[in-house]
Amino acid sequence: MNDNQNPEIIKIVIIGQSSVGKTSIISQFVEKTFQQDVQSTVGGSFNSKSIKCEDLNKTLKLEIWDTAGQERYRSVTKMFYKDADVALLVYDITNLSSFEDLQSYWVQQVLECSLKKTMLIIVANKSDLIEKELVDEEEVRNYAKSIDAHFFIVSAKNSESVNEMFKEIAKKFSGAKKVSIIDGEEDNQYQFKKMRKDSVRVNKIKDKDKKKKKCC
Repeated sequence: MNDNQNPEIIKIVIIGQSSVGKTSIISQFVEKTFQQDVQSTVGGSFNSKSIKCEDLNKTLKLEIWDTAGQERYRSVTKMFYKDADVALLVYDITNLSSFEDLQSYWVQQVLECSLKKTMLIIVANKSDLIEKELVDEEEVRNYAKSIDAHFFIVSAKNSESVNEMFKEIAKKFSGAKKVSIIDGEEDNQYQFKKMRKDSVRVNKIKDKDKKKKKCC
């Protein structure tokens, strides 16, 4: 059985303050779409996308968990850090508190809850609003280096560097030098809600409800 039928799965958790653009990044990568106004997710959601490692003749399936940024859901979302291969820590370049929150809370949560070596990636979103930037890029680069994290500047709105970021993740995990995104897949989307302490329920989202369940 070839690797395309049994792809290697990479679990990615996207984390950060509410409204930094987490869902928009995923929507741009998975569906090539962007919505100006999206509602905050109650709990979180799941999407997947496959990447072909062309020089290795294998496929990676990226399973992406989008988590809610609101404080009341933090006990739920941190459960998904423990077995994550990659943590995308997103901040909004026009919102200084979103980066400060990342430093003071989100990074520490991943480091404390993860049971494996999780690749940390700090993501500066909304590069299309560079004229309104309030977070010093050099400071972020130095911070990323201090915690052994990678750093990407992206725009979920105009798709700048979004695909490149996920392709780099695939290269680092596979060792491949040439990768390509597989489009036209039936990527399932799910939502999870808290049922009781330390447990969640995962439900598939119907196509007609997808637009209602998005979050930043």
